[in-house]
Amino acid sequence: MDHLETPAVHRLLTSPAGRLLTSRPFEAFKTRSLPREFGVVRARAAADVALSEGPEAYLREVGSPPAPHLHDRIERALAQYARLRGAYDETMERWDSVFWGDAESTPDERVAVERERREVSERRAKPTDIFGFLPKEHLVPPVKFETPSPEDARTRWHHELAEPERLYGFAESSAAEEFPRVERSATVRGPGTVEYLLRFRSPSPHLSDRATARVYEPVDAADDLPTLVFHSGWGMFDDQLTYWPEEEYVARALAPEGYRVVLPDAPWHGRRELLGRYSGEPYIARAPVGLFTLYSAAALETAVLTDWARTEGAPAVGVGGVSLGGTVALHVGGRCGDWPESMRPDLLFPAGMPGAIDQTLLAGGLTKLLDIDAALDGAGWTGEALHEFAPLLNPPKDPCLAPERVFPFVGTRDEMAPASTARALLDEWGVPRPNRREWDCGHFGVLANLIRDESFRTTVRRELDAAARNRRNRKSVTA
Repeated sequence: MDHLETPAVHRLLTSPAGRLLTSRPFEAFKTRSLPREFGVVRARAAADVALSEGPEAYLREVGSPPAPHLHDRIERALAQYARLRGAYDETMERWDSVFWGDAESTPDERVAVERERREVSERRAKPTDIFGFLPKEHLVPPVKFETPSPEDARTRWHHELAEPERLYGFAESSAAEEFPRVERSATVRGPGTVEYLLRFRSPSPHLSDRATARVYEPVDAADDLPTLVFHSGWGMFDDQLTYWPEEEYVARALAPEGYRVVLPDAPWHGRRELLGRYSGEPYIARAPVGLFTLYSAAALETAVLTDWARTEGAPAVGVGGVSLGGTVALHVGGRCGDWPESMRPDLLFPAGMPGAIDQTLLAGGLTKLLDIDAALDGAGWTGEALHEFAPLLNPPKDPCLAPERVFPFVGTRDEMAPASTARALLDEWGVPRPNRREWDCGHFGVLANLIRDESFRTTVRRELDAAARNRRNRKSVTA
């Protein structure tokens, strides 16, 4: 029977040639290329809301200065993108009817429509062939900022600044009510996996959309699968692309061995992308408010997914993530003490994350690269003002999990998620040195090592299995 396959690019990355990904020259090249990469998706996001308004209006929506000499090329690009967008909309309508509707389908048909969806979705999400000329030949900002002023932020969030649990906790009224109902899609066969989607109303009062996640299980899944909820990094398009690294090095690597892996879409990412914005853009565009809005919503959504996994019989649940996802995991580990017990994870696996977000906004590698510093300065954000919002931005200084149940992975040369701030937080938390893995690499090297180095997966297997055994033993004693 037909099934989804591991993309060739992942096989290349895990081959001997993939060692180049951890080299200093590759890190430098990848870092320099980021503004242009985000310029392309910024140009595409603008097209989604300005397809028929002409080149001048389109460039205003992009956030670019006028460019009369490019009007003919822009008109052709918009016409080409309109055709692509039409094909995408048609494919998504058919996909929705198969996976969420009442349409009858065979397993092979679901594989075919999922494969088609990913291919056309990738062409729509990153149409470099259509809009790639624009950031090469004109000024295209990597982010269209809408940075709030410190005064507006203080007025809007003064209750949360005084009591961060208002932002990161479940209100008493909602705790007494039924938690969001989790819906499950039809399944599709992967490479040694059964895959499906979950969706539910986000429990965050600051979002009005549905949270979504992709789940991976072994083909012959038992009821008591140890489960890992793992978050991707900022700007990822998740399963809107044919290659999603976390899908391969975490989900499809662990699920066939008897684990369940849940890969959530962070707010404003992947399926939750906002019209006129590319995947993850509001997180940076609305900094610093966009950051803690995402962290809090993703943390509460992780709580719902943890509870769901336990209702499915999971004897142990771990929460992890890379980069932004690692920060979400730290917030979960530092905020879950007041959550219902079923929503608290047993283990944490954060990777490539900073420990102090206010400091990262001031001096992290992305700050100058994406003009975040200019946007913050223009809105009046000083270091002192950012530090005022540290209680909402930064993970707490004390964990709610025992420190020995935290297993971090960091790059010693990481400047985008400064390793020094991660070490400082882990020291405050009292995370044992043997639990920590440090790689001699930068930020992109952390992702490369997660893909290539078996130590992350070995740690997850060992600790999930141990936690599952302990829980089963406690149950047998009390039975």
